[in-house]
Amino acid sequence: MRLTSLALTAVALFAALPAQAATMPTLEQIHAAVQVGVAKTRAKMQSTVTVPIAVKVTSLTGCQDSQEVPGEVVCLVAMSAGMRDAFMVLPLRNENGTWVGVERKDAKFAGPSPAEAQAMIRAWAKEEVARNPEAAKDVQMQEAQSTMQVKAVNECDVKRKTGYLVCDTELSVPSRPEGIKTELTFMLENANWRYVPR
Repeated sequence: MRLTSLALTAVALFAALPAQAATMPTLEQIHAAVQVGVAKTRAKMQSTVTVPIAVKVTSLTGCQDSQEVPGEVVCLVAMSAGMRDAFMVLPLRNENGTWVGVERKDAKFAGPSPAEAQAMIRAWAKEEVARNPEAAKDVQMQEAQSTMQVKAVNECDVKRKTGYLVCDTELSVPSRPEGIKTELTFMLENANWRYVPR
């Protein structure tokens, strides 16, 4: 089963049900929601699916309120389907105390706030300069340590192999008053963001 099939299967698994999300789901609750969706999908496609493929949520990186749909949460999870593994964003909704999957393609997982991203980049630049004093002579490293500002962290894409988020980011530095649009990579680890340098 190809990774794109995994994503399409996950989307097809879920039926949208109305409810407000009060808390975040656990790995076990997400896995249960996926299994319900898998069972429904298999029942619908019984005549076309000859070999059942196990679909499993293997890890939960984190969940957050959906910025796209009020009352939903999105969870960044690692999934396994057959012999394929991939990270993906699953939208969920709490229905009378039970987490259920939501049928929605391309759910988004938001990256860190601009202030968080700026603090991470400055800390990274200071560590780099401490490790390599020659880097202190580089204008970009000097700016990254002190004057660079992260103006916006926009849409992020999840890297399927790593779970890292690659985010469209707007930066401002004194040497480039017109601003800089770039992609920065972050990872969520134990509910904390970490900058992943190129």
